[in-house]
Amino acid sequence: MPPLLVVRDLTAQLEQQNIRYCHWKSNEHVDAAVEGKTDLDVLVDKSQKANLEEVLSEVGFKYFEAISCRRYVGIEDYLAIDPETGILVHLHLHYTLEMGEKNLKGYDLPWDELVLSSRIYDSEHHIYISEPNIEIIILIVRAALKVRTRDRLQRWLKHDYFKGDFIREFRWLKDRIDLDKVRHLSEKLLGIAATNLVLEVIGSESKLKKILRLNNPIQVALQPYRRYHPLVATGLRWQRESENLFYQILRKYFQVPVPARRTPVGGGVMIAVLGADGSGKSTITAAIVKGLSKKLDVMPVYLGSGDGTASWFRMPLVWATRSTKLRSKRSANLATLKANPSPGKASSKSKLAHLVKLLWAITLVYEKENKLKQSRQASDRGMIIISDRYPQSQVLGFNDGPLLSNGSNHSPTFPRSLRQWEFDHYQHMAEKMPPDLVIKLNVTPEVALARKPESPAEVVRQKVDAIRALEFPAQTIVVNIDATQPLDEVLLKAKQAVWETL
Repeated sequence: MPPLLVVRDLTAQLEQQNIRYCHWKSNEHVDAAVEGKTDLDVLVDKSQKANLEEVLSEVGFKYFEAISCRRYVGIEDYLAIDPETGILVHLHLHYTLEMGEKNLKGYDLPWDELVLSSRIYDSEHHIYISEPNIEIIILIVRAALKVRTRDRLQRWLKHDYFKGDFIREFRWLKDRIDLDKVRHLSEKLLGIAATNLVLEVIGSESKLKKILRLNNPIQVALQPYRRYHPLVATGLRWQRESENLFYQILRKYFQVPVPARRTPVGGGVMIAVLGADGSGKSTITAAIVKGLSKKLDVMPVYLGSGDGTASWFRMPLVWATRSTKLRSKRSANLATLKANPSPGKASSKSKLAHLVKLLWAITLVYEKENKLKQSRQASDRGMIIISDRYPQSQVLGFNDGPLLSNGSNHSPTFPRSLRQWEFDHYQHMAEKMPPDLVIKLNVTPEVALARKPESPAEVVRQKVDAIRALEFPAQTIVVNIDATQPLDEVLLKAKQAVWETL
């Protein structure tokens, strides 16, 4: 697979503008990096920062800010959507060579000029990469500086410390180096004592024992470039690890929407995906969430009443409707319920159905309001909210609108006060808490029915027309997409619409 278009454009523009750059580590799998499968770790000349930012903006890369416990001095995160594939590309931009323990990176090594001046051009992948003799030294130094007490315990327990990517990179580089050049460079960068151990590591398949022996000599050699006193470094590392763990616990066990990765510098956004049955709405929504969640803080939310997770106070009604088979009657056609008989003649089953529907509608209002409030809180914290469906008050009876009016403003089934109460709440949600972006997946009734043949034809036509007719406040961006096209094309357009909003 060739490099992605957005990566090719980036490297071409960097070369055209004479901006020095180098993919400085993990070049054993640089092919995966230019294909968007792994991060692009690029070192750049910091004196060219202003020109670089212009190039990044022109190509389509946007800056995203990592949360404090995952942010490092001299490293920035840029992301872009490839215009041909929709793949999210993560550019890890390094203005300096920061190394050290995980969650700290306490060393600022002055080797960037050496790396940039000796870079070589990889014609297969159309990108400059670091020279192997330098890269293997950097790889070993990175490994030595990352070793901690827990890693020494792994050795005592006879657990493998080096595996996977490190072993592959080490062996790949070992096949491409000149030991005399490595010795010369290492003596210049680390001194003779550390160099002898570096050469031992190269000759011993990178055993942890050798790396542990190298740890102290390297720390001594690199002492002038250490950012913090050892005690301060330990405290900062523990603080950052604890903060990161705290955020993960909040998200996983308490469902508190807090950022744990990266957020847009312009703040969070609320995005709603709308479409009739057969439009591919749920598939598109899930794909967008999956693609963005790899690098960004994304919160999916379902604001309908069907297949999504119900709130605890609506769950008993879900169980009740399933057990009495009333749910199928409710979902078949909320807009065209049969006229209700007079109270005196109403059957007990009909009364039960009306009671369930009333309770369902009331609990659904509170559920949607709670979900919207949580979503807004998450958006205010910088998260990206992707909503499947959105409350509206323009179409009564279905399409996520008020349920008690049965598609009209005058329904004898439920008191007017209740119908007005429900309508007011839906109107408030739609007008006072509107999304920042609405993606309408428009299909024809014929296509929708072909994809969902079990759906009632008249209901499908009504929903298709309703989606097209829905209007939103002026501040909401509305993007209409022809969802009769192939899924890949629809998904690409949806991703591009989301990206332009961030």
